[in-house]
Amino acid sequence: TEYHAPGGLGVRVDSALYGGYRVPSHYDSLVAKLIVHGRSRNECMMRLRRALEEMVINGIHTSIPVHRRIMGAADFLNGSYDIRWLEKFVAEQQG
Repeated sequence: TEYHAPGGLGVRVDSALYGGYRVPSHYDSLVAKLIVHGRSRNECMMRLRRALEEMVINGIHTSIPVHRRIMGAADFLNGSYDIRWLEKFVAEQQG
């Protein structure tokens, strides 16, 4: 597995992964948790967008690409979403 965790002010990653780690075939799907914090929602979203671009996990399928697309979705960025938003977003992406 190729692995690079993002860093910087307001960015934290909880993970046991490291470069060269062999993920078992029946692995827990939560191999890394990316957390950002800041003074405002906008600051957090900027940090999350940057952290997602820096984060590298190769060798297994991850949800990083869909999180990157979510961070580019105008509805999400504007706060115009509801409980069904993610379901609709994923369906549109697959459609």
